[in-house]
Amino acid sequence: MRKKTCSALAAGAVALSLSLGTGSASAAPGTTTNVKVGGPKVAYSAQADEDKSGGGCPSTAWIIGRVKWELGQVSKSSIQVRKITVYYRTATQSMVAGQYLQRGNYNSVWTTRWTAGPIPGDTRDHSQTYTINKNVPLDGNQTIQFTSNVSLGGAGQCGTSGSFVYKLRPVS
Repeated sequence: MRKKTCSALAAGAVALSLSLGTGSASAAPGTTTNVKVGGPKVAYSAQADEDKSGGGCPSTAWIIGRVKWELGQVSKSSIQVRKITVYYRTATQSMVAGQYLQRGNYNSVWTTRWTAGPIPGDTRDHSQTYTINKNVPLDGNQTIQFTSNVSLGGAGQCGTSGSFVYKLRPVS
């Protein structure tokens, strides 16, 4: 398998974990990035990928994702999420499914349901910005998370489903 480049986009990057497997979409354990308590800020995730090429799958069976968070006030008890921009790049037409912003107790406070749509397989970045404008409580936990479900390729393309999981934790 070849490995796509994985790089941080900013010093205060939000880490990302992607897990794709056969079957239904399920949340992957995510890594946690610290976000300083205080006023408005922008945070960028690290870039992550899943490469299913080789082992009987075509060389186009890969996907790369990242997000940009636009945040308002960050406190130890909640994070104000103004906007999230999701970026994907793939070499085979894929599909973005449900996307969820979840509070500390993992209940959703915002969702696209299953309407996000296709990602063209042209190896260029494709993005969608979502205006959230929600103050997301941590509910006594340490993080909130954004989960973006994807389906890589389709029949004959080693189609698999999985989730990108982005977590934020406020720190002083």
